[in-house]
Amino acid sequence: MPRGSSAAALRRLLARTPFARGFGFSLGSIGDGECTVRVAFRRRHERPGGIVSGPVLMAAADVAMWLAILTKLGVDDTAVTSHMTTAFVGAARREDFHCTAKVLKLGRRMIYGEARCVGRSGRLLAHHTITYARR
Repeated sequence: MPRGSSAAALRRLLARTPFARGFGFSLGSIGDGECTVRVAFRRRHERPGGIVSGPVLMAAADVAMWLAILTKLGVDDTAVTSHMTTAFVGAARREDFHCTAKVLKLGRRMIYGEARCVGRSGRLLAHHTITYARR
């Protein structure tokens, strides 16, 4: 089985991935099958009323899951998102947040996990279940 990725390798990957750079994501913490992505508030992510848009929360969850998978399979793994379900349970209003993803099942063909986006105060903003397909 391939060796997982280090925090340094994940930071380099995140820095050179164009779509992730566009959101300004930064690596928080990592563990075995877990990863936290930090998201700084940006006015361009704002919907009317000062609420951070849902696609930003979804992208943070997807990137956090991607990196969580890489902690187990290494940076060269090519698994891709096949399904995501998101429940928005609170609004981020002009605030930074973080999203933590955890691999719950690592199969030969599918990887299943969950992610939680949480605001500065620790309030849950969104819960995601995510499935990746291994290629």
